[in-house]
Amino acid sequence: MAPTFSPSQSLRFNPSTRGKLTMLKSRQEQADIVVVGGGAGGVSAAVAASRLGARVTLVERYGFLGGAAANSLVLAYCGFFQKSPEPIAAVRGVGADLLSELAAVGQPVSPVVSRSGNWIVMLDPEAVKFAFDRLCEKAGVRVLLHSRLTAVGRNHDRLAAVTVCDHAGTVDLDAKAFIDASGEAGLSSMSGTRLTVDSLRGDYVQPASMPVRIGGVAKGAEFDRARMAEIVNRYNVTADTPIPRADGGVLSRLPISEDVWWMTIDLETDGLSGESLTSVEREARRQAWRNLAMLKQMPGFEHAYLAQTGPQIGIRESRRPLSRQDITGSMLEKGLRRPDGVGRAAWPMEVHEAPGRARFVDIGGEGFADIPLGAVQSADIYNLYLAGRVTGADSAAYGSVRVMGTAFATGHAAGVAAATRAQGTEPVAEDVRRHLLVQGAIV
Repeated sequence: MAPTFSPSQSLRFNPSTRGKLTMLKSRQEQADIVVVGGGAGGVSAAVAASRLGARVTLVERYGFLGGAAANSLVLAYCGFFQKSPEPIAAVRGVGADLLSELAAVGQPVSPVVSRSGNWIVMLDPEAVKFAFDRLCEKAGVRVLLHSRLTAVGRNHDRLAAVTVCDHAGTVDLDAKAFIDASGEAGLSSMSGTRLTVDSLRGDYVQPASMPVRIGGVAKGAEFDRARMAEIVNRYNVTADTPIPRADGGVLSRLPISEDVWWMTIDLETDGLSGESLTSVEREARRQAWRNLAMLKQMPGFEHAYLAQTGPQIGIRESRRPLSRQDITGSMLEKGLRRPDGVGRAAWPMEVHEAPGRARFVDIGGEGFADIPLGAVQSADIYNLYLAGRVTGADSAAYGSVRVMGTAFATGHAAGVAAATRAQGTEPVAEDVRRHLLVQGAIV
C-alpha cells in the first residue's frame, strides 16, 4: 500500500532503509521578525531590528546575500550621495556599515561620478557577498539561504506566519512582524495585499537589463565612445534585434579585478513568470556574446572575453504593494522635507521608458526628499513592512527609491519600525527617527 502524507510533510531517501521512503514533518520555528529578501533593503532591515534586540530570521532564495549587486551584477551603488560637485552623503547607518565591511575586505569604496553626473560606488561581486555575510554575523541575524517563500498565514489584518521551502522540506516561521524586501513583492502578493503595479495584470513596468563583466581588457585602455557608436550603428542597419543603446551603453572599471562592467542589454519582461524570464535570460546571453564581438573591435579590447553574467537578469520593476503613504514624484521634484521622514531619497527619478531610453529628473530643494514612514508600512496588513524596491512609491518616485543605496535607507527604517511592532507598540515617526539617529542613519 502506498504511503500517505500531508502537505506539511516531505519525503527523503534514506540509504539505511534500502530505498524506502521516510517521512519528515515540517519544521516549526519562531522569531520576532521575519525578513524575506537578502538584498540591501532586507539586510539593512534585519541588522537594524537585531540591533534593537529583536530575534530576526532573514530568508534568501539564493546561496548568498547582496541582492541585485550579487545576483544580477548591478555593480554600482546609487543613492548613497546627492548630486552635487562634491559627494554629500544621503545614506549612512547600516548602509555605511556595509561600505565599511567592503573596505575591510579590500574593496575601495570612494565614490566616482557616473555618466549621468551622479555619485556612485563601484562594486566587486565577491566582496559584496562576503561583506553582507560579515554584517549579518556581527548583528546576530539568523540567515536562511537556499530558502524560498511558498506560503503565508494571515489572520484578518495581520500576518501570523510564513512557510519557506529548502532541500530538506519546509519550515513554518511564526513571527510578530514581517518585512517584504523580496524585490518582486512576493510576501505582499501572497498575503493578498493591494498592488499598485502588477506586470501580470498588464501594468507597464520598466525594462530589465543584463550587465556583464568583461575580462581581458588592456590596462589603461580607454573606451572610444564615438567609434563604438559607429560600430553599433553599422550593425543596427541590418540587425533583426538592434542594440537599443546606440552609444554602446555604460562601461566602467571594477574595483579589485579591474575588469570592465558593461551594461548595454535592455529587454522587456514581466519579471515574474517563468515563461517571460526564460525568454529574456536566453536572449540576454545571446546578445552578450554578440556584443562581445563588437567590443573586440576597439583598441585595447582585442582580447576581451565574457567573464561573468549574473545568476539572473536585473529586474527594475515587476510589482509593488500599496503602502500607507506612497512617496510621489511631486514630493521629489520639490525636495519635500517632512517631520515623519525616515530616510532620504537623493537619486534622480530615473525612469526607463523603453529599452535603451531613460530619462532623469533631478531631486529639487536641497537635493533630496524625505521618505515618509508610511512608505515602508503596508496599507492592508498592520505588521507587514516594506523595503527596497517594494517601498511604496508612484511611477515617477519609484525611479528614485528603487536603487540600492536608497534601499539601505528604506530597509533601515522598516527594520526599526518592525522591531517596534514586535515589541507590541505601534511605530510612530518620532520614535523611529530617534532609533535611526542612534544607529547612525541620516533623517
